[in-house]
Amino acid sequence: MEEPQDAGASGGEAGKGGVLMPPLTAPTFATGTTAADLIFSALIDTFIADEVYFGVGAYTGAEVATKFASQTAMNTEISTYMKAIGELAENPGKTDSKVNRLKTRNYAIPGKRTSTVELSLNGLSAKQKDYFESTLFSGQEITIVCISKERDRATIFNGMRWTVDWSGEADGLWSVVISTEFSGSTNGKVYLLKGIAA
Repeated sequence: MEEPQDAGASGGEAGKGGVLMPPLTAPTFATGTTAADLIFSALIDTFIADEVYFGVGAYTGAEVATKFASQTAMNTEISTYMKAIGELAENPGKTDSKVNRLKTRNYAIPGKRTSTVELSLNGLSAKQKDYFESTLFSGQEITIVCISKERDRATIFNGMRWTVDWSGEADGLWSVVISTEFSGSTNGKVYLLKGIAA
């Protein structure tokens, strides 16, 4: 009995409906990216926010590459241009990036991407509350940098506009949530750094 043939399984053969299918091609990566960058050992496995700092303004990609090239350079940048954001909550940070799926009869295709970031602080003072609510903070482009205790990892949320919500209950901690939401690609907005040299 003759074995059934999978039309279109190899490059250049007729596929569904007799349409000539092109052969597979290797994926193309952006400049500076290789296949090795996608394996697990190259990935940042956890979102670490042991220390969180903020500054007014935004970085270019070249500035991130220079100012966070080493722990020494990063420490200089933070001590010169940034301030600690406050006392972090037990679970201080959460971020997600989701794409809206548009469906045709046969496919789901990507639509608009929406990303959100939340940072949670404990404790509140009148001065801190007034500052976060003022246009000196909430009306500005603010960059927030989350760093591991070892200072070998960092997550940079670059040049975003943040809103601040606060709440409290009797015999409990004051809670402050700093959050942002933006649409489109996260390129240039979120930088994930691992293995920052000492």
